[in-house]
Amino acid sequence: MNKKKVFNFVLAIFIAFWFACSVSTFVWAHGEGTKIVPESLTVKAGSELKVTVNGLVGAKTASFKLTGMTGKFELGEFPITSDDFTQVIPIPADLPPGSYRLTVEGGEKSAKVVININ
Repeated sequence: MNKKKVFNFVLAIFIAFWFACSVSTFVWAHGEGTKIVPESLTVKAGSELKVTVNGLVGAKTASFKLTGMTGKFELGEFPITSDDFTQVIPIPADLPPGSYRLTVEGGEKSAKVVININ
């Protein structure tokens, strides 16, 4: 393969991954059955986001954070009473627009999803 074909192949893979991340919900989980599902994939800075979390088995608290190109933003730690729950989390008003990885952690389990802030 020549360099141009290799470049085009890598570019096609990158575009496919970017497109998939921007139009669907990807849920990465650490722990069997753990997932986070946001009510919306696009949120305004300064608003709140309702998320459903499943599978934080045995955890007493759940912590949420956003990670993006501009850094990490802790969104808070909340007490939970069951393995599956719904939580409303605040989105900081000064958060720059862009794509962020929303992570929930509880006990030794975690799950992530990509959301967009505007």
